[in-house]
Amino acid sequence: MVLGMAAGLFATIFVWRQTSGNVADNIALLYVIPISLVALELGMMAGVVSAASALGLVGVWALTRHPDLEAVGGLTCGAAYLAVGGAAGRFSERMRDIQRRQSLLLESGLGLANLTRAEDLPATLAQDARTLLGSRGARVELIDGAPAEAGVLEEPAERVPIETRGIRYGTLAVSGARTISPEGRVTLGILALQAAVAAESQRQLQDARERALLRMELHDARSRLAERGDQLRALITSQEAERHHVADELHEQAAQTLAGVLLGLRALERELESDMAAPKLGTLHSNVDSTLRTLRSLAVGLRPPVLGLGLQPALEALAAEAGDHGLTELTVALEGIGDLSAEAQTIVYRVVEEALDALGGARSVVVRAGPADRELVIVLEGGTRPIAPERLALLRARLELVCGTLSATANELRAVIRL
Repeated sequence: MVLGMAAGLFATIFVWRQTSGNVADNIALLYVIPISLVALELGMMAGVVSAASALGLVGVWALTRHPDLEAVGGLTCGAAYLAVGGAAGRFSERMRDIQRRQSLLLESGLGLANLTRAEDLPATLAQDARTLLGSRGARVELIDGAPAEAGVLEEPAERVPIETRGIRYGTLAVSGARTISPEGRVTLGILALQAAVAAESQRQLQDARERALLRMELHDARSRLAERGDQLRALITSQEAERHHVADELHEQAAQTLAGVLLGLRALERELESDMAAPKLGTLHSNVDSTLRTLRSLAVGLRPPVLGLGLQPALEALAAEAGDHGLTELTVALEGIGDLSAEAQTIVYRVVEEALDALGGARSVVVRAGPADRELVIVLEGGTRPIAPERLALLRARLELVCGTLSATANELRAVIRL
């Protein structure tokens, strides 16, 4: 379309001058319009050709309509035409070069942003730099990666840092047959900035992947810990049930049987009343009575019957037994807590029982409600010896089943159970 308009203008101006009776050169200046159109659209060479064409048309006019035209006038028109065509063509070429670089920079930025592998960044950047600047070679050196080169890098080379927000990722170097223009340096700087942004994006993406992997591993670990906790809880519950069963068997079966035997021996002793039978029956009576006491003590140790009456009576019974080991004070303040589950009561009782045994006794035991009645606090003070590490680990494992924590010093133990 531009060429058609320029050709029409050339023809119109030529015909106008041929038919006009005015011999002045003012009309010849109109040739500047089509020369500018051609130069702006097709570049400097096309502008020079169109200027030469206009000068030829001026020469035809001079030969046919104005033979006495001086050479100076023709040279003046030619110089003006060439100047307009060359300047407009050069401007057009620079604008097209800038547009091309902008398009290439946009494509390069999109390509760098969409890289799926960080190791492809150096090679892609080197090729883009060579294409954008038309250089003989380009080289990219990243701090945490292998260098990549496109073409052959020659010295002297133009080097720019690849950095953004004060973080340096590497260096971009290019070399060419001629000195890089100011526009080329700007293009090189923009390309290096795009590469830095892409490198930072890759780093952030890698960090995000690592965080996601860590979250997955943490989730798996928590799941495994929760599973182990459920298994331990089930194991301890089963153990308590077995203790309860064994305690019932000892108390209801064996102890009752021995009690019956003991009553029978007493009746037999009254019937015999002989001097020889009395010592034997007395020994037998003593053995059965001792065995009965041992069985009852074992049954109480396995599962205290008083625990069925509630936590406070069970702790009071435990404190009464520990009085021989220096326990002088027991404080149980559970107001506001509400009903504790059987599992929680059993664990509190076992913690106090095991802690008293591990500390070799205690001066005072406090079981009370924590802040806002959301915690149960157990404090034992005045122990006679430090708790052994294995006993401490056992207590901590038992408390963790009910979301409890444990802290201990040389003669004090503090446990907190979340309700």
